[in-house]
Amino acid sequence: MANPNSIRAACLAGAAGLGLGLPAVAQDGGGKGVLLEEIIVTATKRRESVRDVSGSVSAVTGEQLEAIGAQGFADYIQRTPGVVFNEFQPGTSHVVIRGVATNSGNVQGQGTTGYYINEVPLTEPGWTIVIPDIDTFDVDRVEVLRGPQGSLFGSASMGGAVNYIANKADSRKTDAALEGTLSKTRNADPSWTGKAMLNLPVVADKLAARAVGSFRRDEGYLDNVGIGKDGSSDIDVGGGRASVVWTPDEMTEVSWLSLYQKTEADDAPYRNPALGTFRRSTALAEPHEAEVQVHSLRVDRDLGFASLTALGAYQEKEQGFVFDFTPYRPAYNADLGLDLTSPLYVRSGGDSDGKSAELRLASTGDGPFKWLVGGMYFETDKDLSEELGAAGAAAAFDASPLYGPGAGAAIAPGGEVFNAFHTRVKGEESALFGEASYELTPEFKVTAGGRLFQTKVTSIASSAGFSAYPTPAAPTRDKTKEDGFSPKVSVTYAPNGDLMLYALYSEGFRFGTPNDTGLSAFPVPAGSRSDSLKNYEVGFRSSHLDGKLLLDVTAFHVDWTDIQLRLSTPDNFNYAANGGAADIKGIEVSTSWQATENLDLQTSITYQEARLEEDLFILFFGTAPKGSRLPGSADWSVANTAAYRFDAAYDPTLTLSHRYLSKGISDLNSAVPDAEVRGQGGYNIFDVRLGASLGGTRATLFVSNVTDRQGITRTVLEANGLSQGIIRPRTFGVTLNWAL
Repeated sequence: MANPNSIRAACLAGAAGLGLGLPAVAQDGGGKGVLLEEIIVTATKRRESVRDVSGSVSAVTGEQLEAIGAQGFADYIQRTPGVVFNEFQPGTSHVVIRGVATNSGNVQGQGTTGYYINEVPLTEPGWTIVIPDIDTFDVDRVEVLRGPQGSLFGSASMGGAVNYIANKADSRKTDAALEGTLSKTRNADPSWTGKAMLNLPVVADKLAARAVGSFRRDEGYLDNVGIGKDGSSDIDVGGGRASVVWTPDEMTEVSWLSLYQKTEADDAPYRNPALGTFRRSTALAEPHEAEVQVHSLRVDRDLGFASLTALGAYQEKEQGFVFDFTPYRPAYNADLGLDLTSPLYVRSGGDSDGKSAELRLASTGDGPFKWLVGGMYFETDKDLSEELGAAGAAAAFDASPLYGPGAGAAIAPGGEVFNAFHTRVKGEESALFGEASYELTPEFKVTAGGRLFQTKVTSIASSAGFSAYPTPAAPTRDKTKEDGFSPKVSVTYAPNGDLMLYALYSEGFRFGTPNDTGLSAFPVPAGSRSDSLKNYEVGFRSSHLDGKLLLDVTAFHVDWTDIQLRLSTPDNFNYAANGGAADIKGIEVSTSWQATENLDLQTSITYQEARLEEDLFILFFGTAPKGSRLPGSADWSVANTAAYRFDAAYDPTLTLSHRYLSKGISDLNSAVPDAEVRGQGGYNIFDVRLGASLGGTRATLFVSNVTDRQGITRTVLEANGLSQGIIRPRTFGVTLNWAL
C-alpha cells in the first residue's frame, strides 16, 4: 500500500533491509551526507518502493556497489540478510538463501536459487551450467528476494532469487565513466581491472545507445607444488554489455540488452590444507572456463488501464573443467591391465542454449484494487559430458593383456579419452501467473496470487570407451513431466508512514530430474520430482527519528519435504531421487542509522536453524541423523558498515566494514557420524576504504581482509584429498573512478 507519509522513510531504502553498503547519499555544498532517493524495485513485477513490498526484498544500487568496491558476489552478496555465498570455482559458486540447499556446490538437479538479469531467467533444469556472477560496473541495482518466489518468478527460486538490473541507454544526455584498480594480494603478483561506459543519445529523447566493457585480472595466490608453479590460479573476467532504447512516443519503450562475460582460470583456486596455507598439489593444471551471453528484447506500453510488458530472450552458456585424477591411476592400471604413466584427468562441462518469453499486463492507477496477469515459456537445450583420459591411453589398451592389439582404436579413438559419458537434456517450463491486491481500508491490504505451471525434461544419455566395449550400449532416453500450482498470500497493515507489518505464505518449486537408467548395472528410479517447499513469514519495517533510523525484522519458517537429492550407485553412477525433510526457521534483523550528518551506521544480523527433520541414509557414508545442519548454510551471519564523511576539502570518506559467518558444512556427507567433516565458515572479515574526490574523479585507497583471515568458503573431497576455497588473503590497492 503506497502511503504518502512513507516517502521520507523510503529515501533510506538503500540502507534498511539491505544489509550491505551505504545508504544512498550525495554530497551537498558543505560536504554533508543527504538522503537522495528511494529505491524502486520490480520484485512484484511492478515498480514500487522496496519498503512497500510485503516480503523480504533487499536492493543495492550501483552507487552503493561502487562505495564498497564491489566487483562480484564475493564483495556484497553475503552482506544481505539470510544469504551465504559458497565461493569455490568461478561459475560454480552458489548463493544459498535461507539455508535451502543440500550441497554448497552443484547438485544433480536444478539449483534452489534463481538468477535473472533484467528479469530474464538464467537457471536451466538439471546440473547448472555457469552460475552467473555479473560484473557490477554500471549496474543500476541488484535485487535479492529472500524466500520462495515460485508465484511470479518460477522454477529454481525456492530459497529466493537474485535479479541484476543493468543500466539502460538514456536518450536525455551523453554520459561516460571509467574505472581502474591496481591491487596486491599476499603471495600474489599485482592484479588490475579496467572498465569503461559510454552512453550516447542518437536522437534526443527518442533513441540512445549504451556500451559497457570490463576486464579484471585476479592474480593467483596459491602455489601448485605438483606442477612447480608459484602463484597459480590466475583468474581473468572480461566482457561487456550493450543497450539500445527507443521511445517512439510517451507511451512506449522498446529496449534491447546484450550481455557477454567470459571467465578463465589457469588452475583451480582451492588449496590442499594438508600442504600449507597457500599450497596445492596436482599432477597437471586444472584450468576452468565459463562463458555466458544473453540477448533480450523488451517492449513496455502504457495502455491507459494497464501497462503491457513483452519480454523475449536468448542465452548461451558454456563451461569446462579439467580435474586431476592421477591418484586413481594405479587402480585403473590394475583393473584394466594398463601401464599408464602420464597424468590421468577428467574433462567435464557442457553448454546450453535457452529461449524465454513472457507477456504480462499490470493495472495502473491509484485505486484500492491492483492486479497483474501474465504467461511465460522457457526452453533449454543442454549438452553435458564427462571424459576420462590420459596421454598414451590407446597404446596402453593395445598392450593390455585384458584387451590386446586393436582395442585402443575402438576404446580411445582420439588416443587419450578412454571412457566418456554424454547427456543431452531438453527442458521446458510454461506457466500462467497472476497476483491481485485489495486495500480493505487505507491501512489494510490483502494480496493473493499464484502460478499454474508445467515442466518437462527429456534426457538422452550415451557412453563410450572401455565401459561400452566391445558392444556399445544403446543411448537411453528418460523423461519427467510435472504440473502444479505455486500460491502466494499476504496481509499488510500500515497504520502510518513509519510502520508496516505483514504476514506472508509462499511456495517454491523446481524442475524434476530424469535419471539415466540404462548406464548403471544397479536399478535406479526413473527420476526425481519437484520438492515441496512452504514458507511462512511475518515482518515489520519501521522508521524512527524523523526517518534517520530504520529497523526491519523478519521471522520465517520453511517446511521442506520430498527433497531432491544427488545419490550414487555402487558402480559410481550419480542419480536423482526424492527423500528426507528439513525444517528451517530464523530471524533477520537489519538497521540503518544516520547518526549525524556525517556518520552512517548499518547492521544486519541473521540467526537461522536449517536442520534435517528425519534421518537420511547416504550411500557409502551412512546415516545423517535428524537434526543435522543443512550444507551451505550458517546459523549466524552478521554484517556491519560504518561510513564517515569528513568536513574537509575533496570530500574524504572513511568506510569500515565487517562480516561474520558462523561454522557450517559443505555437503550432507559431513553430517554422517565418524565421516571426515568438510566444513566452512567460522570467520570474521574486516575491510577499510578511504576515498576522496577532485572534480569528476574519485580516488579510493583500500585494504580488504585487513586481518588476513583465511576463512573457509567451501570444502570438498577431491582426488588429491581435502580441497578448500578460502577468502582472498589481505589485499591492498587503489581505485580511480571518473565520471563525465
